[in-house]
Amino acid sequence: MIRFVIYLFILLISSEVNGQVLKQRVSQSQISIGQPVTINYIVDAMPSDTILFTENSETIKARSITESGDLSKDGIDFEIVSDFRDTNLFINGQKKWVGEYVITAWDSGLYVLPGPQIIINDSTFYFENIAIATHLSTPIDSVDLYDIRENFTELPILPFTVIDFFTSYWWVVLVILILALAITRFIRNSKENDREDEIKPPSLKDRTILAINSLDSSKLWEKDELKRHFVELSYILRSYLTSRYSISLLDKTSYQTKILLTEKGLNKETVDVVARILSQSDMVKFAKSKPELIEILRISTLAKQIVVETSPLEFDNVE
Repeated sequence: MIRFVIYLFILLISSEVNGQVLKQRVSQSQISIGQPVTINYIVDAMPSDTILFTENSETIKARSITESGDLSKDGIDFEIVSDFRDTNLFINGQKKWVGEYVITAWDSGLYVLPGPQIIINDSTFYFENIAIATHLSTPIDSVDLYDIRENFTELPILPFTVIDFFTSYWWVVLVILILALAITRFIRNSKENDREDEIKPPSLKDRTILAINSLDSSKLWEKDELKRHFVELSYILRSYLTSRYSISLLDKTSYQTKILLTEKGLNKETVDVVARILSQSDMVKFAKSKPELIEILRISTLAKQIVVETSPLEFDNVE
């Protein structure tokens, strides 16, 4: 009775497989680290069989074999270096399905790749495991290769010395000295430029305007010295025009001054204003005219206007 049951069980399994054969093939069982190896999974099936295989996309988990020959719980990931490929071949009325991985490992040892799962006609089957040995270099017959055991020795910390520092980092000291000299020179040049700006004498225009303002601030008309005010104003204006146009106007009459300025190319409006200022001064000096305060200040303003209009343009921060 027991023998019959066993026979029946074997018969049922055989009918379920239905002539399907699972095979696996590896191009090399021993490889160097980083060397690619090709694994093929093959199924001989009937033409009508439906085959479903779920492939891995990045790595395949492998378990390592211990020195005693047992499978360890730990292992490594074999990297898939090219995409999984599969194909169906029909030979003599039979169907052959072939799937292919190209993988590599980055650690040495003896590993077992578990047989993957495949579904045929809604039935699940498993390929057999594949053993692969990986080495640091190409294995040589009759020569055992072992992993390199790394040892580290801590070096003693040497005491700091100035001589060692300058010997190793002399270029740092040189760069610091160059930068210090450059900064010192820049600061010195900046101070010299500031000093030159401070010593720079005022222009002819500035000196003339300053003289007219100083004359107005003295308010000589309130001290009954109106004649002196116009004498000094006339002298300031004549001195400015003498220096500005390189002509002598201090001993010239108002009429002569007008002619000389016209010959120097001044426009008629400017010459007329100068003549008016000088004429007003002559009237106070010789005719004892006494203009109102507003007229006195207006004449001073006209004198400063003449100085500004006839002076060359000045620009700040121009070297």
